[in-house]
Amino acid sequence: MKKKIEALSGMYGGRSILLFLVAVLSLSACDNEKAVMPDENIITDEKAIIPAKDQRFTYKISEGDGDHGTLVTRVTAVKDSAGTNVFSIENNYQYEDGSMVLKYKAFSKGGFTTNEIATSAGLDAMYKYVSEFAVIKSSKLTGFPQRQTFDNKGTVGSKVTFSKEPIYQYLELDIPTEDGDVISAEIESAVIYHEGKVTTEESVTTPAGTFKCSKWEFSYDLETRLTSEHFPAEETAVVYTVHLWTVPGIGIVKSEEVSGKDVTKTELQKIDK
Repeated sequence: MKKKIEALSGMYGGRSILLFLVAVLSLSACDNEKAVMPDENIITDEKAIIPAKDQRFTYKISEGDGDHGTLVTRVTAVKDSAGTNVFSIENNYQYEDGSMVLKYKAFSKGGFTTNEIATSAGLDAMYKYVSEFAVIKSSKLTGFPQRQTFDNKGTVGSKVTFSKEPIYQYLELDIPTEDGDVISAEIESAVIYHEGKVTTEESVTTPAGTFKCSKWEFSYDLETRLTSEHFPAEETAVVYTVHLWTVPGIGIVKSEEVSGKDVTKTELQKIDK
């Protein structure tokens, strides 16, 4: 029983809850849309911070605890929406313990690039993930759609903004143990994003080449609470500062997420077709 409690507590503390939330959000995007594959008729805003439709971008992810992963990003489909091309983007994340496919939508309009995550299948994704180790008695997931919007100018002072409503998740669980017992627990978590801006424009060199990038900085709060009759309540509140280097036609070239000594880095390794 103790191991199960420790595993659950660890899962919903630190960065793993963020990864779970991102998975839930991203898996919900684009599932029910009728899109067409990219073709030569698709015209992309040259200043849009969106990956090119005919290329594949491979990243190395380095976690603060020493773990490493690989992320492959590519455009999978494009749909015209009232004259605006909406790109479906797939992130295929391979990590030491398995893999995860994350999806979202992106479009450029009026000089701004927006990444949008819908909610249509969010609860289904959450159920699928959690049901591997627990029985969900009740749940709640709010804060959708979530939008992240970049000013395409990408000059010093250009803003990145987010949806005002936080992402909130509640789960009431029954967790079977190896001893045949059942632990009842409740988990609440919230992610609150804060707007940021471009702090500098600089050249960044990665294994994929040298790029003239806009460096963005923003932050988010991650709050979690785990309660049960079987152990004392656990609460965490962590602030992450994000440094993001972007370039039109690629999107992210490099990123760093920092909270104290915990640093996660993502770096573009190669671009191919």
